[in-house]
Amino acid sequence: MLFSVKKEKRQKLHHLPFLALIWMLATFVIISGQLTDSNNTKGKELLDNALSRSITQCYALEGSYPPDLKYLEEHYGLIYDREHFYVDYRYIGSNLRPDVTIIEKELP
Repeated sequence: MLFSVKKEKRQKLHHLPFLALIWMLATFVIISGQLTDSNNTKGKELLDNALSRSITQCYALEGSYPPDLKYLEEHYGLIYDREHFYVDYRYIGSNLRPDVTIIEKELP
């Protein structure tokens, strides 16, 4: 009887490494998802700051707002990931700040 109780306890202990591995994998998946979301948010924020800075610099130096994104890329060195972000740039006029919207694209 005593032998069978020890054997049952040993069998239960054999599952612990497997359960620990599952717990570690689940934790890794959750943390990596949170990091990806954080990076995407930070990337969008950095792009928004770069656009704002380039638009303001153009207006300060030239006295008019840039007519399109291509102008900012060619004259002010704006670079962004077109595969990850879509920038809706609406030029209103040379003396009115353009309306800029950044949209994150869904990646497969």
